[in-house]
Amino acid sequence: MGRIQAARQLFLEESFGVLSTISVDVAGYPFGSVTPYCMDERCRPVIYVARIAQHTKNILADSRVSLTVMEPRDDADDVQAKGRVTYIADAHPVEPIESRVGERYFRYFPESRQYDQTHDFVFFRLEPARIRLIGGFGQIYWVESNEFTIENPFTSAQEARILDHMNKDHADALKHYADGLEATMIGIDSEGFDVLTARGKRRFTFDRPVKNMEEARQALVAMARS
Repeated sequence: MGRIQAARQLFLEESFGVLSTISVDVAGYPFGSVTPYCMDERCRPVIYVARIAQHTKNILADSRVSLTVMEPRDDADDVQAKGRVTYIADAHPVEPIESRVGERYFRYFPESRQYDQTHDFVFFRLEPARIRLIGGFGQIYWVESNEFTIENPFTSAQEARILDHMNKDHADALKHYADGLEATMIGIDSEGFDVLTARGKRRFTFDRPVKNMEEARQALVAMARS
């Protein structure tokens, strides 16, 4: 696997990272907080944050941020040997007209639909400046922003059709993919798809990228038969 795909795959597999912003209260110092995210139609992280949160105040004062995502590890694992990606970016508010962003985020984090009842929440998209990949000891690379981003071949309507079809007509196949757990498909892109189970999100990667709905259908059928 190449460095670009490795960096993108780690971001696609995980759902939480450490968001570092530039502190307003302790001027000039970095401020870290754990933040859930999902990827948009160009593989850019989207976060959903309360306006009263410290990191939101920091973003509104200075849009420069980084999001660090780490490969999961067991207690016995050496954290230095695990992969991690630091995504350096500018955080920009998502316009209300971009309904696909919210719809997709809420599929990945359905409990967050209720957040606005408690506090005023807003979406931010993290536009990449540069990405740092550490794949383990001695595997350290920079990835440029135009290398990291990749267009989702499916429109919002096409993605919704695929998800609806799989969840209604192929629930058994999804359960098979998820090792016997009840699973709901929540997103699909050129490199794979995501399901949500009682144990959280799981990512499944295609053997090769798909470019249209027919190729996606063929890839899903092949996975179900394997």
